[in-house]
Amino acid sequence: MENFRFFGAPHVAMITTDQALGVYGAVDCGAYVANFLLAAASLGVATIPQAALAVRPQRVRDYFGLSSDRLVVCGISLGYAEPSHPANSFRTTRADIATAVQWKGMI
Repeated sequence: MENFRFFGAPHVAMITTDQALGVYGAVDCGAYVANFLLAAASLGVATIPQAALAVRPQRVRDYFGLSSDRLVVCGISLGYAEPSHPANSFRTTRADIATAVQWKGMI
């Protein structure tokens, strides 16, 4: 599982929040991650956001020396892209917006 080897990237940032913040902390982390990815791209640094790393939070806490009150949200592997690496040619389909979003107006 390349996810747990950080796809061979030389660096990883673990994104955590205080568990007491619950969903609000996770939402804040989502905004942070979006901006982190954009900032890295502006510097020519490739990133891979990895929610799968949160599946084993205790292993992540142990490895990175994080306290038990930290909610592991995701990791971000980062480095300079290797365009020829097979992972860089993987593409997924996206759901049509009409199936993922409900629009409600106030008229």
